[in-house]
Amino acid sequence: MLELIESLNSFQHRSAKLYLALVVAFALLGISLILFFPILSLLLLASAITSLFTMTSFGDLAPLLYQLPLAALSAYLFYRFITIELNIPKASNIYITINKKKTPKLIALIEELEQHFNIRHIDSILITDQFDISIHNTPQYGIPQLGQTSLQIGLPLMQTVSATQFKILLARRIGQLSLTNNKVTGRISLFQDQLQQYLNTCQHTTHWSLKPFFYLIRSYQKIFTAIAFYAIRMEELTADQYALDIADGNDFSQTLSQTIIASHYLKNTFWVSMYKLQRQYPNKMIFPHANMALSFAQSIKTERSQKLIAEQFQKLNDFHCSAPLLRTRLYEMGYENYKLPEPFSTTAAQIYLDSALPKVTRIFDKLWLQRLQNQRETSTQLNSNEQRLHLLASKIQQQPLSADETWEFAVLTEKITGYHAAIPIYKKILERNPMHAKAMFAIGRILLSYNDPTGLDALNKATFLEPAMQKTADELIARYHTRVKTTPEPADEMFA
Repeated sequence: MLELIESLNSFQHRSAKLYLALVVAFALLGISLILFFPILSLLLLASAITSLFTMTSFGDLAPLLYQLPLAALSAYLFYRFITIELNIPKASNIYITINKKKTPKLIALIEELEQHFNIRHIDSILITDQFDISIHNTPQYGIPQLGQTSLQIGLPLMQTVSATQFKILLARRIGQLSLTNNKVTGRISLFQDQLQQYLNTCQHTTHWSLKPFFYLIRSYQKIFTAIAFYAIRMEELTADQYALDIADGNDFSQTLSQTIIASHYLKNTFWVSMYKLQRQYPNKMIFPHANMALSFAQSIKTERSQKLIAEQFQKLNDFHCSAPLLRTRLYEMGYENYKLPEPFSTTAAQIYLDSALPKVTRIFDKLWLQRLQNQRETSTQLNSNEQRLHLLASKIQQQPLSADETWEFAVLTEKITGYHAAIPIYKKILERNPMHAKAMFAIGRILLSYNDPTGLDALNKATFLEPAMQKTADELIARYHTRVKTTPEPADEMFA
């Protein structure tokens, strides 16, 4: 899909309105596909009723023998679809739900921004271990207005930005709910997020009736994500205007720089050190979230930060991430250059989580250690897997395997026989389906296990196709950097 994104680049620059019209048309096509079954059932039912009233002989009843069953089946499939209970999307299993009693200052800030942008009350607020702030609308009965709105705030973000910077970033996301400046792109972004929610739910549901929707939405969503790439980027640029409603350009420019510096440090230095320590001292209690803010404050150097921001400012193209480029965002505000953030002594987490912060970090560190422990434990039944692998190997000699069987064959081959035997099977899967994200991810994971840097590109492509894999990919990349690094970072010494 990267080719499609690149090919639309010049088109959206030449005619933004025509491009948005294309995206809207394709979104309407997706809605039509989702409504295919109810429309089909109505047409078949109308045809059956017409045949019933116009028949002149018993032979005219023949069409009813297939029209009524098909109408009933289509109606049933649609009923199953609109009654799906969607779960609030979460990028990680490390999170907690908060309320006014737990974090009164944070809730007060959110209520202040809700009133400022005149939006309805947000239903649930989560603190997660991700470095971002996201808002999701989870529909009920297929109608967004009947659904729930959830706000997810990353603890690592709060630990590495100031209170002012956090308020600016929060205003961007909450302001988007108002759709004041982004009626078209805002709805496109909302539709894309809801597609992913339906896809995730259908994928984890075993009932046969949802399989048609799963394959239909999966095929459509991949194309829509590529076509809507620049519309989502426009939406992010529009969101910056909501931030400027409560802050001046100078503060916002510094906020952009701060998030780039913090994100780069956490991904490429801090978590690398944490996984390295955990591997070296498996029985030692490690507290990454509790020590994150102090480590960040002591490790960031001005010269290094300036070099990083300068590199980001010079980037002219990025077809892997829909987030706007730094140069573009600053240009839209009338700035021709970047601004480095000023030092601050108190983080947003200390201000807005207040007395709840120690408890939150303890919970997150405990969940982090539990996840690592679960990854070490192997619950597979080897004998059963060997029998299944033997069965599939025998079957492949007689007839081609289905797509699901081929994937199962590849996974079992890797578990029992090893990486080298599994790679050709993963490649064969990609030959049949170049958009098979799991196979692409597996190849990237294997390449990184051999310290082959080409695995980074494979993981980037896989996470572009399946964003839910991003957290696992980040962990694999962090461990890879840990293995290939020869010079320890200052953070290593701090937690030794």
